[in-house]
Amino acid sequence: MNLRAERARSDTRQVTPQQRLLLRLAARHRLRSVVHARGRCFSVSLDLALDAHKRGLAVTLLRWRVTGEDDFVDHWAVRFDDAQALDLSSVQFDPAGRLLQPIGLYPEQFTDRREYPASLFLPTYARVALHRRGRLPLSFLGAVCTAMWRHDLGGALRRFSLLDAAGVTLRYGARRLVLGIERWRRNLERRQRRLRGEPPTGQTIL
Repeated sequence: MNLRAERARSDTRQVTPQQRLLLRLAARHRLRSVVHARGRCFSVSLDLALDAHKRGLAVTLLRWRVTGEDDFVDHWAVRFDDAQALDLSSVQFDPAGRLLQPIGLYPEQFTDRREYPASLFLPTYARVALHRRGRLPLSFLGAVCTAMWRHDLGGALRRFSLLDAAGVTLRYGARRLVLGIERWRRNLERRQRRLRGEPPTGQTIL
């Protein structure tokens, strides 16, 4: 099925009241430019999940591993239904920036799609969101990394898939290494800014 046919089929699906509410909330968080969307797919998806949670809606987050990109290694969105994602930063790969994206038609470099209940991250993120200025704290990203590992490892063990469990653990180790490098980079950046007498950066990159 081609992209146009899949989008037409998506448009004919009946929308529930809960989904209408989710769409209205998503419109508030939608990122309309590539500049603003870069590196913010996770945080903006969590913002939507938190808004939905406050209104009694539990949502699931979708995560893809992205290959062949220098600027980011993964992509996040919110599951809308069985076939569609609410993608608040879709402008990064869809020039039209459509909110609803067919899950099966993401770019080929978006691989290894996994699902996570937003409830895994929201209790910690709710505290972070109250005080956050700019980038997500590395302590929070470390907690996310551990929660993802536990979730994926539990699924692999329930399927009695030792190979998948090993792969999950290797990916966890790689993420911890990336966070360690990012911690070093941020410390170096802060030191350089202090030496130049500049205020802390408010840029969000993770």
